[in-house]
Amino acid sequence: MITIKDIAKEANVSAGTVDRVLHNRGGVSPKTETKIRKILKQKKFKINLIASSLAMKKHHNLATMIPKHDEQNLFWKSPYSGIQKANQEVGAYGIENHIFLFDQFDPQSYLKAFRKLIKTKPDAVVMVPVFVKESSEIIEELNDKKIPYLFLNADLKGYENLCYIGQKSFEAGILSGKLSHLCSKEKDEFLIILTRKNIHDYEANNERIKGFINYFKENLPQAVIHQLKFDQSDGIQMVRKKINDFLTQNPRVRVVMVPSSRVSNICKLVDTDVLSGLKLIGFDTTPQNVEVLNKGIVSFLISQKSFNQGYKSITTMANYLVHKETPSDEIPMPLEIITKENYRYSHSEERNYYNEN
Repeated sequence: MITIKDIAKEANVSAGTVDRVLHNRGGVSPKTETKIRKILKQKKFKINLIASSLAMKKHHNLATMIPKHDEQNLFWKSPYSGIQKANQEVGAYGIENHIFLFDQFDPQSYLKAFRKLIKTKPDAVVMVPVFVKESSEIIEELNDKKIPYLFLNADLKGYENLCYIGQKSFEAGILSGKLSHLCSKEKDEFLIILTRKNIHDYEANNERIKGFINYFKENLPQAVIHQLKFDQSDGIQMVRKKINDFLTQNPRVRVVMVPSSRVSNICKLVDTDVLSGLKLIGFDTTPQNVEVLNKGIVSFLISQKSFNQGYKSITTMANYLVHKETPSDEIPMPLEIITKENYRYSHSEERNYYNEN
């Protein structure tokens, strides 16, 4: 393991000089500091976080705002669990993360959670900016108070966030288009079902739809692509009727892409005899989605490694607070194609966490 003494020897300076650079204490010439930092980067040197924090007796107060989850909205359980796993680790070196939950369909709940959050006087904030207007207000206050923040899962453009951690939605849409193409036969038609027209998810979903359409525009321009969209307030029976009527009237539709995490909901609404003739592609490995995947009802799920997103958001901010390590503007998560054959071999970090807890 590389030590401070090793770095000092290579840079031809004292260990104390290297220590001053590591902890940004000044008193080192710009030329020497540049030389030391170059060696640190080459050696991929990192401070022992526990020892460093204990030595400085420094406590960092982190705050996270994330949508709450329930049986109907299980997607957010995954990043929440990743955050909890990271909390166990960063707590050992003086970082306490307070989690504030809000209703993803209620902007007032979002603002209320922030009002509670800001009272804790955080040193940094991890946030899921699901409401554009309200997020703008929140960010303005964070900027005024000079509190650094990063975006998790939702990427709003034009702000000074440290970074965005999440899926590249447009590229995910392209991947879903390619999978749909592979599932299809000549003259098959395609259907996109968007089950929620609302704020952020809705931005991510729209980017997936754009990517899907872009794939076919470039690779199969003659493809017929239909779209059905439903509001959150639409009744289940109305949605069921509209979907089944559409599929009956358009028998050439053989591939269905659901850009949200609710492909399992669609499976429940489509008549059984119609469902058996469809290839379905969805997003996210919620328990309900994995169930229909394992039954062979859904052909593919595209995972955005949401557990890892939550975990990475906290460790990234911890490195920023302790190491002063500025992250890249974007930390994209892998686009992972999940089938019933490979699911049991994927998402091991998440399953291990649940087994341990």
